[in-house]
Amino acid sequence: MSRSARVPVLHVVVAALVASCAPAATSSPGSGTFSPAATAAPAPTISPVFGLTWGLVQDVERPQAAFAIPSDLPTAPPGPGTAGHPGHFPGQSIVADVTRASDRLVAVGYTAFEDAWSADAWTTTDGSHWSLAPIDERSPSFAEAVTSRGDGTFIAVGRVGSTAAAWASPDGTNWTSAEVTPAATSALDAERMTSVIATADGLVAGGSTGPELGSRRARFWTSPDGTTWTRAPDSEAFADTEVTAIAPLGDDLLALGRIGDGQRGTGSVAWRSADGSAWARIDDPALAGGLAAGVATAPGGSAMVAVGSDVDEREAVAWVTPDGQTWTRAPREESRLHGGEKIRMTDVVATANGYVAVGNFVGFQYGTATSWLSADGLSWVQAPRQAALEGGEPEAVIAWLERLVTVGSRGAPDDYIPSAWISPNAP
Repeated sequence: MSRSARVPVLHVVVAALVASCAPAATSSPGSGTFSPAATAAPAPTISPVFGLTWGLVQDVERPQAAFAIPSDLPTAPPGPGTAGHPGHFPGQSIVADVTRASDRLVAVGYTAFEDAWSADAWTTTDGSHWSLAPIDERSPSFAEAVTSRGDGTFIAVGRVGSTAAAWASPDGTNWTSAEVTPAATSALDAERMTSVIATADGLVAGGSTGPELGSRRARFWTSPDGTTWTRAPDSEAFADTEVTAIAPLGDDLLALGRIGDGQRGTGSVAWRSADGSAWARIDDPALAGGLAAGVATAPGGSAMVAVGSDVDEREAVAWVTPDGQTWTRAPREESRLHGGEKIRMTDVVATANGYVAVGNFVGFQYGTATSWLSADGLSWVQAPRQAALEGGEPEAVIAWLERLVTVGSRGAPDDYIPSAWISPNAP
């Protein structure tokens, strides 16, 4: 969905929702889980609030070998020079993005096991049971983003080795590799697709080319159906940048990206295109001091809200724009700070009850998932701390069947366990 899903109507009832999120009785063990019998079961200290309280989905299938639990746990790391803590799972999975078609959700990501990375997908039709399916068993392969065509076909993008890659599936379970025009790059460079969007005329993907840790250039690709992809012409507008999100803007497309290299981002940039092939760069001072990660289009198709962080990830940052050309950064507020420690927004969705952003904050070592609710993209209310979100790192959020679903991982830095959370039904 390239982190740009939207819902047709934006009727904001934020004040009433926030008022209902008041403390009550004490919590009980296991109360932050999601089960088929209830859309969400957060700790009873918190009244359920759409977009601000969440239930952890218990049944997200894991690759068996990567998450096997040994009967005799080690008392120390097993090899010389080994970092980390004993007792980890032998592998890890990260769910990077999610999209929908009818009643089906499909998420994509990647799994690491025995020094090999492979692209994976997870599917569900009820939100409470997510089934695992391989996308590409070649290593290394990564599925970074997913969207769906009008006919319900799912299209995922990412990379295999040093080559940009895409895949198509009728159901999210069976995947076929697409043909992607190879790039004329040096042996030290790699091409990667990191975002994708379906349009009335086909599909557009964005990403970058360049070394893992060095300077990169933004890249765009177009496809009529998701099975064959053509690389858009290079441009000086792409220098020292990479694409992070794409969203509709009226009849055009707007892409967001970050400036910098593979090691550190130094700011953000935008581009606008009528066809997904030729892009005009937009350098706005408001974008320069932050790292934009996700974007949502408001009803009507012109105004947008983007989210991310400052360049040091010490402030979760939001921006608004009426036209994609001029941007306003949301004023600094306590709800998007974490005592000088790391905090960031990773994705945002427009719903009938306001904009909902997801992300996480990190204290001494372990991260905690969180979310925010806003009527206008400028002022945000943060979710109360709750058991279901402990250890979580959400990567993407989507509105689905009157609920919100966010996907990512939990357990870092010791483990990265594929995870999903559900927010209660909209009022």
